[in-house]
Amino acid sequence: MSKKGNIGDMEDASRRGVLKGMWLVLWAGLVAAASLGLGAVLRLAGAHSGVGEQASGPVAFDPQSLPQPGQVRREGRVALNRDSGGFFALNLSCPHLGCRPAWDAAEGRFLCPCHGSAFAYDGTLLKGPANKNLAAIALERDSRGWLVAHPGRPVAPGLRLKPEVS
Repeated sequence: MSKKGNIGDMEDASRRGVLKGMWLVLWAGLVAAASLGLGAVLRLAGAHSGVGEQASGPVAFDPQSLPQPGQVRREGRVALNRDSGGFFALNLSCPHLGCRPAWDAAEGRFLCPCHGSAFAYDGTLLKGPANKNLAAIALERDSRGWLVAHPGRPVAPGLRLKPEVS
């Protein structure tokens, strides 16, 4: 005569199945949360690349590709801009947390991807959470005609380097 399990054995097996299912759901939730968190961190790391870093040393701009008035040329953490007064350079480190604002030509301003600060073409703060402007930095022309920005040397915001007259 074959022995069949009794009802108590079935309840234990059913209870074990429910507990295993709950553990599986818990682990799946933890893995999903960790993956989402890691994705957010990696996404921000791209926007923050070099957070807090200052550009190391001078940044040179080829005289063949200098911006026209209203345009921006970017090299790393330096933006070379030109208005009716001449050329000027900005340090592209957001004063809030050091993220790298990007020029948005459609909106005509620099936008910080991390917390939404916005800056005018000349670096003037338009919207926080940053509480000051982008830093204007020293700009000079070298013997070859290249414009050289010096990120470690802040200057007065209105200082301009006149274009060479050819």
